[in-house]
Amino acid sequence: MLFFLSMVGCKPKPSYQNFITPKEIIDLGALVTEDLPEQVWGRLLNQYGFEESNSFNVINQEFEFPDGVLSVTNSYLTIFNHGGPHVDVPSHLNLGWGIDSYEIDDFIGPLTVIDVSHLPFGRTVSLSEIMKHDIQPGDIVIIYTKYSLPDVDEMPQRIALSQKAAKYLANLPIKAFGTDSFNVESDDNPTNVERDDKLTELISETAVQRIVPIHYEFLSKGIPIFEQLFNVDKLLTKKKMYFVGPPLNIKDGDGMIVRPVVFVYE
Repeated sequence: MLFFLSMVGCKPKPSYQNFITPKEIIDLGALVTEDLPEQVWGRLLNQYGFEESNSFNVINQEFEFPDGVLSVTNSYLTIFNHGGPHVDVPSHLNLGWGIDSYEIDDFIGPLTVIDVSHLPFGRTVSLSEIMKHDIQPGDIVIIYTKYSLPDVDEMPQRIALSQKAAKYLANLPIKAFGTDSFNVESDDNPTNVERDDKLTELISETAVQRIVPIHYEFLSKGIPIFEQLFNVDKLLTKKKMYFVGPPLNIKDGDGMIVRPVVFVYE
């Protein structure tokens, strides 16, 4: 009995050596300021009718106690949920469920980064370019377009997937798609909806499919889209990466600012 008690008393503390420690952790988020939406959207913010930006209402209070005065700061934060690094889900385009319908694991997974920055702005990324990479079902895929923040009076310039490339990734299916660009569509060179050669008519007949086909390919299948990611260039020479980007669990949320990180193992 004494031997048993001594063994219990000497039980070793839990070891964390079995956890795989990444070589590096890279932050893909941005500093959230009151003018972050203007920084990312440029003149499109007003053009699309968004008159409000972020606002931080800081409340300073003091409470008297017998031992002294306690000074406390609390805040009400008004956040534009698509201004800065953020995630889109199907309810963003009225295609179905919101953020609260996802499991936290749906925003986490092995990462493949594809450098398409050699393309001129306005071009689309072909399926053949995507096929050069070993992308597996369940992967998270991010493209690097070398997006730069526009001035407040400028329009964003973008590089986007072709519809065939988006359809291929969505049908694998990948777990999530991301870009450093303003969004996954291209206003400079719109991605046309594919035609059925036999029927000589559009496969898609809905406005969403015609106007924002890349969003449609992913969101209609429940695949989250990450847009406006920062620091993606820091991932280009890395290998064996793991993406972690869960948003706040907002009821019926159509999207949310995130601070995704990437764990780098090679």
